[in-house]
Amino acid sequence: MAIANTTAPRILAFTLSSLLMFTAHAGEAMSQQEMSQMPGMSASQQQKTYPLNGRVVAVDTTNLTVTLEHDAVTELNWPAMTMPFKVADAKFLTGLKPGQSIMAMFTIKDGESPTIVSLHSM
Repeated sequence: MAIANTTAPRILAFTLSSLLMFTAHAGEAMSQQEMSQMPGMSASQQQKTYPLNGRVVAVDTTNLTVTLEHDAVTELNWPAMTMPFKVADAKFLTGLKPGQSIMAMFTIKDGESPTIVSLHSM
């Protein structure tokens, strides 16, 4: 009986650890397209963000936009330019003044203006 008492817990532990490893690897192998087709996982929830470095040109608290003179965004093949960005939260505009250098992250959806989702002045 002593052998049976130690064998069963070992088999159970091995089975559980194997199951956990399989589950972890299965999740890594899913593509973004597969994930977007899962219930509750829309493409907007998986929105890609892009880094942005620039200088504030204008702040529009009424329309929740900030105009930035920014560096090139190589992932999108954008050259350095000056353009307005929507902000996801009005608090991003608090204390911003023309001439300030900023670092930000933004998203862009088809047919919509780019939207800043995080912003830090430097």
